[in-house]
Amino acid sequence: VVSFRDADEGFAMLFSSVFAFSEHLVKWEDDQMRDKYDHNCFRYSGQPSSQEIRKALDYQRRRGDSFLKMVGHEPLNDTYGLEGETTLTMALPDDVDVRGWTVNPKVSIKSPDPSQLERLELKCFGAVCGNDFIVRNNRRLREKVPYLGAYLDGRLVGSCYMYAADGLACVDSLMVDEDFRHRHVATTLMKRAVEDARKSGAVPYLHADAEDTPKNMYAKLGFLVVDKTYEYVCTDL
Repeated sequence: VVSFRDADEGFAMLFSSVFAFSEHLVKWEDDQMRDKYDHNCFRYSGQPSSQEIRKALDYQRRRGDSFLKMVGHEPLNDTYGLEGETTLTMALPDDVDVRGWTVNPKVSIKSPDPSQLERLELKCFGAVCGNDFIVRNNRRLREKVPYLGAYLDGRLVGSCYMYAADGLACVDSLMVDEDFRHRHVATTLMKRAVEDARKSGAVPYLHADAEDTPKNMYAKLGFLVVDKTYEYVCTDL
């Protein structure tokens, strides 16, 4: 578990500055992308007090941010009215044979064209995250991590990216064009990502929302839950 957490922190530190904030809080801060995202949060250990929460709120207001995000590896006893969700860390054991996964032989995997990737992300996530955020986030991520693109009939229909460090490889941001779902595009992408990770000697893992259905697909492929992250957010200070 510690290794997976260290890898996640290593990825976040590609974008964030970090400083101790209070007894139970550490601030992760990204001045180039001041959005409610993984690189902008207070990470807590133990149970922060109401005074610490008030201090965090005041800091966010002074900074000009409209949100407060708390992230930790145990649930808060008092959520202070913040909206909570749980993210699962899921890893693929070495004995899982990906040759048994159902794939689409018509799908080709290669590095995606940047403009096509941007359009796909806007289609998949723009309505939820905002077009401006999607464009800025995608362009910055492409500078830091390699992407895999799934092409069908010459069209980019799916993608994901990978971050590798210290013998672990995180597969993230898996998406498939809604017009091309149920054609095994996702499993074809995952198979290639896992094969690439294993060739480099890394253990593949990913993150899945506990409340959403993709975790069921990952479980069927053989991924096991190895850790949980608890997130608490206020989106309108």
